[in-house]
Amino acid sequence: MTVSNTERAHPPGGLASAPWAALAWSAVALGLGIGWGAGLLPVGVPTEDGFGSLFVAAGAGAAVAASLVMGGLGVVLSLVVLSGRALWGRAVEFASWAMAGVAFLVFVDGQLLAWLGYTMILPAVGWTVPGLAGAWLEATLRPTHLTVLFFALGVLVWGVAALYRRRAVGGACPRCGRDGHWTPRVEARVRERARRTGVVAVTAGSAVALVYPALRLPWLFGIPMGIDPEVFEEMTRTGEHIVVGVGLGSAALAGVALMSGLVLRWGVRLPWWTLGLAGRRVPVSLAVVPATVVSLALLAMGRSWLVMLGEADPTRWSDPNTFALLSMGVWGVALAVATVAYAVRRRAECGRCGRGLAEGGTAPVGSGEEAAAMER
Repeated sequence: MTVSNTERAHPPGGLASAPWAALAWSAVALGLGIGWGAGLLPVGVPTEDGFGSLFVAAGAGAAVAASLVMGGLGVVLSLVVLSGRALWGRAVEFASWAMAGVAFLVFVDGQLLAWLGYTMILPAVGWTVPGLAGAWLEATLRPTHLTVLFFALGVLVWGVAALYRRRAVGGACPRCGRDGHWTPRVEARVRERARRTGVVAVTAGSAVALVYPALRLPWLFGIPMGIDPEVFEEMTRTGEHIVVGVGLGSAALAGVALMSGLVLRWGVRLPWWTLGLAGRRVPVSLAVVPATVVSLALLAMGRSWLVMLGEADPTRWSDPNTFALLSMGVWGVALAVATVAYAVRRRAECGRCGRGLAEGGTAPVGSGEEAAAMER
């Protein structure tokens, strides 16, 4: 189905709130740029010692310009989409994807994964490490970190907006994304490909993800993996760094276990050890949303370390910790692929367009003609 310039390209439903979210985000980004440029707000990017931030080299002025351009362009794109017409067709979709990509590459760095890691371990180790909770709160409210969180949100918002535009201009269902070419046979094939792709992605991602905990968990037994023995001996005197390191390694291990749920049965139905919830279906969003955020953070860590290594002593390449942190970018790619495969595999019959198969079933849903085609 082709949508003309005079047709309504964006029917309500599904991701209909995406362009409104993109407009709100863009307005804030524009306001940030103005506030930074006028000196009304502290510029929320590191300019001296950043976690792989591009603005250490480019300067605060580049951040002001980038925020202004992204905010202004975002407002225009959002208004075009909200007009409800297929003006500029796919160009707006591609521009939306570009907005997400630029927000990620320019503003999101390794701070995001570090913050998520400490957030995970804080309830378990915060009471054993004096000052950790206070340091976490201070880091969370730091302007540079709030900027990373804001632009990470922008990556997600513009990604969803681009997907919404793609469905609308292509004449697909705004809720499930299926178009008029859908058949039960095609659906079954897509699900099987998604299942196989997910297994490969989870297997590869798990292998890479285990590198970091392999360098941290041995600390619990007094083995100085990935660190100079003299430095390790100094760390053991207080034990605080050991606790944090082992905690972060354990968080990575938990991430591997949770990623396996994207291809195992307990990722669809809650397992027996979830007490009174056992047997209930796992909401798709409960798996997809956190996995998407973590994959973004992992990719940002890999990108940050590439930037830092470009500015550091070449001998850093031989450091096993460097390999472990760089590999998180690969883990992020694998997790993103596995997450998409999981979402596709669990996409059930759509209540809006009526297309689709029952989740986990093979019986075709739809007209008798479609069922007959499936039988053949």
